[in-house]
Amino acid sequence: MKRWKWLAFVVLLVVNSVVIFYAYQNSQYRSAEAHAGFPIAKEAERIEQSDGLTIYEWDKAKRNGDVPLSYRLIIWQRGWEKTAEQGTTTFYKKGDYQIMLTALENEISLHDVPGGEGE
Repeated sequence: MKRWKWLAFVVLLVVNSVVIFYAYQNSQYRSAEAHAGFPIAKEAERIEQSDGLTIYEWDKAKRNGDVPLSYRLIIWQRGWEKTAEQGTTTFYKKGDYQIMLTALENEISLHDVPGGEGE
């Protein structure tokens, strides 16, 4: 009987840890108003914006186009589907809206995709 109580305690501890981690990660991102609510890190600072393009300074972006796994999971969790990848640029789609996410060293950019270009 003690063994089952111990196992139940461990399972509850793991489940609670996962829930807390998920809630924390989710709270680190906001929706970009200019790009149909595409998630962007709260700590990313907008440095340039023009028609259909927003560039952010973000120290977690890498030179090879890579972004943290937690960011990719948030993008997926919020309903964006990865449709293509070209070098440092990844194309995402949600409904009829398409977006390009380009990651460079300490910088990411969100760019609206004209219909069908990223597919």
